[in-house]
Amino acid sequence: MKFNNPFLRTVRYILILLLLVISIKAGAQGVRFSVIAEPQLSWLKSNTPGVSNNGVVAGFNAGMKSEFFFNPTYAFSTGVTIGHLGGKLQFEEGMEIRFDHGTDFLEPGSTVKYNLRYVTIPVGMEFISREIGYTTIYSNLGFGTHFNISATADDSRSEFKDAGIKDEINLFGMSYHIGAGIYYSLGGQTALIGGVIYRHHFMDLITSKSDYNALSHSIFLRTGILF
Repeated sequence: MKFNNPFLRTVRYILILLLLVISIKAGAQGVRFSVIAEPQLSWLKSNTPGVSNNGVVAGFNAGMKSEFFFNPTYAFSTGVTIGHLGGKLQFEEGMEIRFDHGTDFLEPGSTVKYNLRYVTIPVGMEFISREIGYTTIYSNLGFGTHFNISATADDSRSEFKDAGIKDEINLFGMSYHIGAGIYYSLGGQTALIGGVIYRHHFMDLITSKSDYNALSHSIFLRTGILF
């Protein structure tokens, strides 16, 4: 059976993830949960001649995280967040862009600001130090799956604002991430979380129907509470 339909592909990835989490949990020695909030800066880059990055966009992610420990110093981590991703691309020679109401042509020199929202399911490994005083240091690396739930754009020439561009954006994306931070104990297992994470979307955000591509980069500050 081929999964050419975007919805069926999404269901397949979710089922694979659920099976992975269940198998990991079966062998884990302990589980803990966190609520996280992540202010973020993101930007876009393109490999298409005449299309270039023209600025960063601020955003915010929020959600939950779970860790399945194999021993006190390393764990499998996953979770789910809903967040914003964006960036600005300048089109030196103009370009066609797909809006919800149809296709239009961007004038040469136009800059488009992309405002995208995703549900993100990260999976990775977390490596944790022994507690030093009230502080524990961690590092995290892994991959993320992203499902687009909203896509709008603004034009620097004020020709359009908050225009829907879901036909221009791929439903599904993938990224890798790497980061580090600390847990500051408040007593028992409860702790405050702080950290910095870099994420790169290595799959094209733009559909293959378009004549340009865009890859996303972001840096975000992780804050949260471990319960």
